[in-house]
Amino acid sequence: MPFQDVDDIAISEPQTAPTRVEKLLRRIFIEDWSLKLLSLAIAIVLWMLVTGQNQPVTAHLNVQLNFIRPQSLEISNDPPRTVDVMLTGSRNKLDDLTSLDLVATVDISDQHAGERVLRLADKAQIALPQGIKVDGYQPSAIPVRLEEIVERQVPVEPKVEGQPANGFEVYGVSPNKGSVPVRGPASHVNSLQKVLTESIWLGGHNESFTASNVAIDVPDPKVDLLEPVVNVDVEIGERRVEKTFSGVSVSAADGGAVQPATTAVTVLGVASLVNSLKSEELKIVLDNDFKPQLEVPDALKGKITLKSVQTSKFIPLR
Repeated sequence: MPFQDVDDIAISEPQTAPTRVEKLLRRIFIEDWSLKLLSLAIAIVLWMLVTGQNQPVTAHLNVQLNFIRPQSLEISNDPPRTVDVMLTGSRNKLDDLTSLDLVATVDISDQHAGERVLRLADKAQIALPQGIKVDGYQPSAIPVRLEEIVERQVPVEPKVEGQPANGFEVYGVSPNKGSVPVRGPASHVNSLQKVLTESIWLGGHNESFTASNVAIDVPDPKVDLLEPVVNVDVEIGERRVEKTFSGVSVSAADGGAVQPATTAVTVLGVASLVNSLKSEELKIVLDNDFKPQLEVPDALKGKITLKSVQTSKFIPLR
């Protein structure tokens, strides 16, 4: 009977059940590889997104300028109303900002009258969320001209449109205020010669009327109207005509005779009155300065106007 070496005999060891730790390690490192790889990929993407949001980025926004000026001075030129500002900060904070949220306040209350160049990096202040800073402005500097604020009375000129009813005309247009006060930078106020009212419509009117609270227009935005409305009286009457009368008698104010004793005159008045006049009803009286004055019947006083006298010089007879 042959004998086997001890080494050739397989010794089977008893198998023991895996411990709880071994099961946990197997589950972590060996089982469900596809799910673990997916989870790892998601984690990497989230990490990249979070770190990307926190990385500083640059954005450009258009912001409004608000000037704080000296109390007695006004800006007389036209500096830009907005500028571009370059901001640096996290993307999520910058994405939450809009131009409507930002105002650049420029304090020039310490400045004197004259031409000034303002560096916005030194003068402008913007309220920004924490973590966002200003890196620059475009333009980086703006010119400003400061002038003394003055007040002045400026003549008012009514503006009318349209035509009165047929057979009527406008005799006169007059505001209840000959002038109104305005205020603004000296150069703008001093260059203002007059102010116009808004249009007053005359169409169809056949009698005088008053337009109340008519707005005054000042096209210069730098000039403020301190009294923005007026009342305007519009005088309307029958259409007038001119007519020349010859052989009108002439005398001095004291009744003395003059040479020539008669002259031709041209008068203005309502057609129905002028056309019914006769030369005998008219008279020229020379005042103390020998200036001709027209005399008419009492019923026509104020209704007939002297336009011209043919004779340029009269000589008193002594």
